[in-house]
Amino acid sequence: MTTELTVQEGRPLTATDIKAQVQLIQQVMDAVMVRDVHYGTIPETNKPTLYKAGAEKILTTFRIAAYPREIEDLSTHDEIRYRVKVHGLSSSGILVGVGIGECSSDEEKYKWRRPVCDEEFDETPEDRRREVWKKYQGKATKQKQVRTQPADVANTILKMAKKRAQIDMTLTATAASDVFDQDLEDLPDSM
Repeated sequence: MTTELTVQEGRPLTATDIKAQVQLIQQVMDAVMVRDVHYGTIPETNKPTLYKAGAEKILTTFRIAAYPREIEDLSTHDEIRYRVKVHGLSSSGILVGVGIGECSSDEEKYKWRRPVCDEEFDETPEDRRREVWKKYQGKATKQKQVRTQPADVANTILKMAKKRAQIDMTLTATAASDVFDQDLEDLPDSM
């Protein structure tokens, strides 16, 4: 079997082809990928979660190039939101998969941050600050937070939407969903 994913009009892949493809992904995972760098295991899940670095290894294995083709800016005055579609093209230019990813500054991890000092918290308007309970080293503690300025995380939001789309496309184009989950690392700890 070659390491290039081939798409031939009219000829479906055989069970042997598909089995070899899954085995190749598993071989790459065992030989080249590093836990917590290329993939990780989220507690209470059955499969490892594919990270961007791991998706890049799999795309390289199958010689698939990831092209962000459509970027939708769904932002409002108080939120940055992007939806990205990434197309996966084989080395011969054939479309082998499309992935969709979205990210928003209203997601918990982007919406709030710790204040620099108590004075910043006190001077922040009431509707843009809060106190929440968080677990830290096994203990519940109250934490002060202020609203992040959406523009301060705009580039991060765009990159996360692209990353999510790229991982989705990787799983779709290579049938790697048997081996990996997607985006579980993006879930808040409380979920």
